[in-house]
Amino acid sequence: MGSFTLLQNLQSLKSNGHYITTVYLDLSTPQKLRNAETVINNMHRAKKEKSFFKNMTEVQLQSVEKDIAGIIKYINNQFSMKQRSLMIVSSSEAYVWQVIPLGMEVENMLVIQDRAYLRPLLQAASQMRNYGIILVDQGKAKIVERRFGHTEELWATVNILPDSRNDAGYQGTEEKKNQRKAEESVTRHYKMITAKINELHQKNRFNWIVVGGVKEAVAEFRKYIQNEMNDLVFSEFHIDPNESLDKIVEKVKNEEEKHRLAFETALLEKLNDEFHQSHKAVLGIKHTEEALTSGQVDTLVMRDDFHKKGWFCTWCGYITADDESACPNCRHEMTRTVDITDELAHSALDTGAKVEYLAASMGEYDPVAAILRYPK
Repeated sequence: MGSFTLLQNLQSLKSNGHYITTVYLDLSTPQKLRNAETVINNMHRAKKEKSFFKNMTEVQLQSVEKDIAGIIKYINNQFSMKQRSLMIVSSSEAYVWQVIPLGMEVENMLVIQDRAYLRPLLQAASQMRNYGIILVDQGKAKIVERRFGHTEELWATVNILPDSRNDAGYQGTEEKKNQRKAEESVTRHYKMITAKINELHQKNRFNWIVVGGVKEAVAEFRKYIQNEMNDLVFSEFHIDPNESLDKIVEKVKNEEEKHRLAFETALLEKLNDEFHQSHKAVLGIKHTEEALTSGQVDTLVMRDDFHKKGWFCTWCGYITADDESACPNCRHEMTRTVDITDELAHSALDTGAKVEYLAASMGEYDPVAAILRYPK
C-alpha cells in the first residue's frame, strides 16, 4: 500500500463520535521493546490527569481502556523486531484497528481524540519520502518502491527476446529479420515499463524516480519516458538488475536526503511562482485555513518543526490559532487542540489535498502556506 493510499485510509476512519487512541512507539532496540508496556502505561496514566479525560463518559473511558489493553497485548504477543517503530490506531467502540510499521525512530506518543492523530505519520512520509526505483535491461525489468524506510517490489517482467541464431538466408534477409524482431521486442518491453510506471505513479504518487541497470539499457530506456514522468527522474545508477534488493537499495539510499532536499526546493520554487505570478498561493494560518474551508487548496505546506495550540470547530471545520470559545461561522462551541497543524492536515486530506512538511528553509512562506487549485 502506498503512503498516499495509507493516508486516505486513515483519514477515512469513522469513529461515530467515539474516541480513537493513536499510539506512536519507538521500538528500535530490544531494550525499548522490553520497556514498551511500561511506556504505554505511563503515557496512559499521564492522560488520566488531563481534564478532558476526567470529563469522558463511562462508555468513552471503557473504550480507551480496551484500546490500551489491546495495544499492550499486541506488543507483547505479536510484535517482531523487524520494525523500528509503530503507529497503532485503535477504537474498540468504533471497531477500528490498524498497525503501521515505520522505518524510522519516532517519539513515544499517545493521543486520544475523535480521529487518528496523523502528524508524526505525515512527517515520516515527508522525511522518508516514497520514491520509485526502475531496474531495466533488454530482457528484464523491475519496479521497486521505497516508503517509510521499507523496500517493496511492486512489479517485474521478463522480455523473451527472439532467437538470435544467425540464419543468414538469401543476402542476409533472415539475419535482418531477426534483428528487426529483436529491436521491436525491446521497444515493446520499454514501452510496457513506461506504461506500468505511469500506472503505479497514479496510485502511489512517487515523489521522484531513479533508474538503474546496465549503462546502455538505461540510456536507451530513458528515451521512452516522457512529460511529467521524465521530470520525476532525479538520477541514474549503473548496476546489474539481477542483484539483490538489499544491494540495490544500498546503492541508492545514500542519495535519499539529497533527493529530498531537491524535491522540497522545487516545491518551494513552485510555491513562490504561484504566489507572485499566478496568485495561486496563500501565506499564514488564517489565509490557509480560509482556503482549506473553501476547498481551494491543492498542497498544504508546513515547516516540519512548527507546533502551535489552537481551536477548531467540529461542525463546520473552522480552525484558528486565536483563543475563540465560539465558532464565528456557525456559533457552535470550539474544541481545543494541542496541535493546530494536525487539524490543518486533516482539513487538507478531507478535500484530497496533499500535505507536505518541509525541512528546507521556507523563507517568507514560514511556517504555513498553501498552493491553490485556482487563483484566489
